[in-house]
Parts: sequence; structure tokens; C-alpha cells
Amino acid sequence: MIVPLLILCICGITASADVTVVVGRKGNSTVLQCGGDPGGNITGVIWKIHHINNSSCLSSYADFANRGPQIYSNCSTRMTFTNITLTIQNTQISDGGNYTCEMSSQIEGTFITTTILQVLAQPSVSLDINTDGSLECRASGGFPSAEISWIPHSDDINITKIKDLNDTWTVISTYKSDGDNVTCLVSHPTFVNVWNQSIALSDKTRNWIWILVGFAILLITALCIVYWNQKKIRTCSKKSLNTSPPQQVEGFAEDTQEFEPYDTYTQRENVVYWGTLKVTRLN
Repeated sequence: MIVPLLILCICGITASADVTVVVGRKGNSTVLQCGGDPGGNITGVIWKIHHINNSSCLSSYADFANRGPQIYSNCSTRMTFTNITLTIQNTQISDGGNYTCEMSSQIEGTFITTTILQVLAQPSVSLDINTDGSLECRASGGFPSAEISWIPHSDDINITKIKDLNDTWTVISTYKSDGDNVTCLVSHPTFVNVWNQSIALSDKTRNWIWILVGFAILLITALCIVYWNQKKIRTCSKKSLNTSPPQQVEGFAEDTQEFEPYDTYTQRENVVYWGTLKVTRLN
């Protein structure tokens, strides 16, 4: 082991490994530097990248005296680099990982540095009452996932974590309690202070009661209108039936005229008969 180290020292080749942490934001540009001071002309730079999703890629730069600078890369087209700088445009969660840079110099030798890239995404937070009347505190699109807590504490708290297609997380916390005033607290590395919002359950409950009362009034009004319209329709129908002219049976008027002379004759005969009977009794 001593002989190889002596050879490296005599030839002026040194090896060092430094680890730095860089925090980027989702959607922003992130710049990574290949550390070390080459102290002379750079002959080559190699970036070896291992992402958090277990994928990997490589980008290299070499300056040949007879061919000039040569660049090779099988990484994303959002990554561009000069001899010592790597720039990531529109940084995504999947860009996080280990970035190892090997930089070679004719004078100082080779420098090896490793950069750990952490990409953060700030979640959007909301607090409301869901359909079953429970409080729902939601932190959507965050990376890493947000932490949600409640004041006062309740034994009936349910937390659900959902991983989105863009590798971010949505955290949903539901809270059931009979308290009058409840506060939701959300913690995340992108927040300077803990996000908090309070809600008065009594006010929300009162609002729901007024909504139900209003709905009941509308329903009763609608039923009254329907009933009144039906009653009016029935009344109009009866009037139309009573005012319709009676239908005459054909031939009824003619038969009446034919019987009138017979009735008159019968009445006259009866008068004569009773008159004759009276005269006979006097004799």
C-alpha cells in the first residue's frame, strides 16, 4: 500500500472526497458546483448521478488538445453543464439524489466531490368541514409529506397519505370532536412558521342548521304551490262541466207536440162527464 501512495504523491495526483447538501425547490432552477480548486487547466469532468428513484445517468466533459472540448450525456435534457457547473432547469422531485463529480487537472490531479440534492415542494393547505360533518385539514402537493396535528387533541383523528403522480404527497387529516374551537397545525420544511388555522364548530353547526331550515321552508312552499294549483285545476274543471249546455235527445220535442192535443181533449171530456152526472142527481 505504501508504494502506490508514494507514486501518487510523486506524480502530483491527490484524491479527496467532500460531501455537501443542496436544497432545491420544485419548479425552480438548481445549480450544483463541482468542488475543489484545480489550480490549473481542467482536462476533464465527470458527473455520476444516482437519483432517489434508483435511476442513474452520466455526464462528462473532456478537453482534448487535438479535438477540443467533448461533451457526453445520457441525462435529462433539463440538465446542462459547463466544465465545473451543473444546472437543472425546472427541478423535479425525481431529480433528487447523489451527484458525484470527478474533476481532473493537469497540475493538481483529480478532485472527487459528492453533492446530495434534496428537492422540496411546498404544499397547499386548507381547512374545512367535509360531508359527514368532520373537520378536514388537507396538505396537497408537498414533498416530503407534511405533518398535521390538532389543538385540542382528539382520540378520533384519521390521517390518510396519498402519493401523487409527480412524486408529491397529499396528507388528509379528519377530526371529530364536540369542542367549540379547533385549530389545525401543519408543519413542513418549506414553511418558515407552522401553518395554523382555527375554526369554530358552533358557528359551522349553526350554519348547517340554517341551511336545513331554509331547505325545509322551500320544500313546504313548493308543496303548497303544487296543492293550490291542483285545487284550482279541479275547480275550473267543475265549472266547465256545470256551464255546458244540456244535450237534447233527438225527437223529444216532436213527441211532446204530438201528445199535447190528446191531453187537451181528455181534459175536456172529463168536464162534460162530470156535468152530466150532476144533472141526473137533481131529477
